[in-house]
Formats: sequence, structure tokens, C-alpha cells
Amino acid sequence: MVAKSFARIFFRNAINVGLPILESPEAAEAAAEGDELEIDLETGVIRNLTKGTSYQAQAFPGFLRDIIDAGGLVPYVKRQLSAK
Repeated sequence: MVAKSFARIFFRNAINVGLPILESPEAAEAAAEGDELEIDLETGVIRNLTKGTSYQAQAFPGFLRDIIDAGGLVPYVKRQLSAK
């Protein structure tokens, strides 16, 4: 999900349930319904494939990407505990 901004509590709750969300006022303003976006969470690059434009958002640190990749905080913690 891409938006101009998110409340901090919503941002962290989204991460905790495995939902990647990026803040980019420029990308959110330029996107229209039906546009196809490609998002690189590692670099924070948002590409609007429909319009041929790209935007830079803040990239997720590795530990947040790990939580998102696991499907949220609970699966991430379970995976960490089972690895020990």
C-alpha cells in the first residue's frame, strides 16, 4: 500500500500483521485507479508501470522486511523461537 502518510500506530500495526506500506506523497498523488505499481521494499523504489514513472520512498530496514516476509510479527516470533 502506498499513501501520502500514515499514522505511526497504523504503520506499526500494518507491519505487525505483515502488510507492507510505504509513504510517498508524490507516488500517491500521481497514481490513479487502475495504475499498475511495482514496489521494491528493499530499496523503497515505487514504479508506476502504467505511467512509466518512479518514486523513492523510505526503504524498510532488514528486520522489518523479515517481519513482513514472515507474514507478521506472530509468525516471525514463532519462526525465531523454533530456530533455537
